[in-house]
Parts: sequence; C-alpha cells; structure tokens
Amino acid sequence: MQYEVYSLKDRADLIDQVASLDDRSWPLFLQNGDAKSWSRFYDELSDTVLVLVQGDKVIAAGFTVPVIWDGTPENLPESIEAVLLNGLHTKRHGLQANTLIPIGALVDAEAQGQGLSAKVLVEMKTLALSLGLTSLVVPVRPTKKAQYPLQAITDYSTWRNSEGYLFDPWLRVHEKLGAEIIHIAESTLEVASSLSDWSAWTKMVFPVSGKYVVPGALMPVMVDTDNDRAVYNEPNVWMLHPMQ
Repeated sequence: MQYEVYSLKDRADLIDQVASLDDRSWPLFLQNGDAKSWSRFYDELSDTVLVLVQGDKVIAAGFTVPVIWDGTPENLPESIEAVLLNGLHTKRHGLQANTLIPIGALVDAEAQGQGLSAKVLVEMKTLALSLGLTSLVVPVRPTKKAQYPLQAITDYSTWRNSEGYLFDPWLRVHEKLGAEIIHIAESTLEVASSLSDWSAWTKMVFPVSGKYVVPGALMPVMVDTDNDRAVYNEPNVWMLHPMQ
C-alpha cells in the first residue's frame, strides 16, 4: 500500500482530518476521560504525531510522545495523562528523551484490513530511531477486550489462538513485530461523571447501582446512583518493542 508520511507539524493543513479521525476512533465516553492534555498533540506535540497520507487524504495517524523512562516496568507512567505530562515537561525544559510512547495508532475505516496498523507501528519505530531514542514502549488497548468485559485484563492478555499467538488482534500485531508484554495496567485512564453524562454518551440508562457492561468499554462501568456518579477505568497492556 502506497502512502506518504509526515509529521502533523509539517502538514498543519491536515489538522482537521486528523482531529476527525481522532474523534471517530474512540467511544464517546473515552473522549471525556482524565487525559486532559491530549489536545497538546495539536500544538506542542505535533512534531511527533505521524500522519499517513494518500493524495490529500489522511488514512492513518500515530500519536506519540517522547519521554524520559528508566526502563523498569514499575516506573512506567501510571496513566495516559502521565505520559503526556512527562513528554510536555521533557520538551518544555529541553531535556533529552530516551523513550517513545505511542498512545494512539488510528486507521481510517475505509483503509482498514490492509495491514496499516502494523505499518503505523513500523513508522513509529522509524521515528524513535531518527530521534535517537533507545526504547519504544506502548500501552496497548486490546481491540477485542470489549467483547469480554467481565474477564480480568491480566487473564485476557494471556489468551492465545490455535497458532500460538496472542488471541487479541492488536496485541498480536505488536507480538508479530517482536514486542513482548512487560506490564499490565489496571487503569491508565479514568472516566468519572454524572449518570446523565453517561446516558448521553452511551444511550443507556443506569437505574440502580452496580456494574454495567457498556459498548466499547473494556471493563464494566461502576455506577453509584446515590451519588449520581459512574466511573470507568481503562486498562492497558504495556508492550516493549525491540529497537533492532
């Protein structure tokens, strides 16, 4: 598949297309989580947003953050917001990053099924190497986990198919590129809001307290009607890619 790769900083004329792809790629409730610095991808961090283009059409995008990391799983950023704050601090203070953390690899629906997700990862690795970074580590959102919301992420991440590869398609793409799981995070993003907000986002009702299975959510949403509040915690599977 032929395409050209740019940074969003170099192709600011594509911001509207990238933002549209960004909005379409996530469940609405996730767009209201605690990763408040995500908007910085469109200004301060635009030089490490990769845009894959055919003609003048954006077919994929990779949102990446150069950070400082000591290489130990226990010291990985605790949340997507922490990744962004690490990257912003590193850049604003002129510090030397050593690790690239991609936190979004998005493919337009019309271009899916052509192996573009793997190509985005390869382009991210190329970017990391061009920046002189020594690590590429990804908090992976397993694409099929939403079909199994009652399963613990620690169990789901170990499932394998009949060929011996990881069961989840997105985890499997990383695995086939040589990545290995180094950490399971129970919550890298939190969405906490009123029941009316959740109803607007999901078109569901929440009449009693308890756990609710919400379309697109990897884990159940916890509802507390007494306090008019529902909370969702998004897990991720951290995978470390080889740099050779």
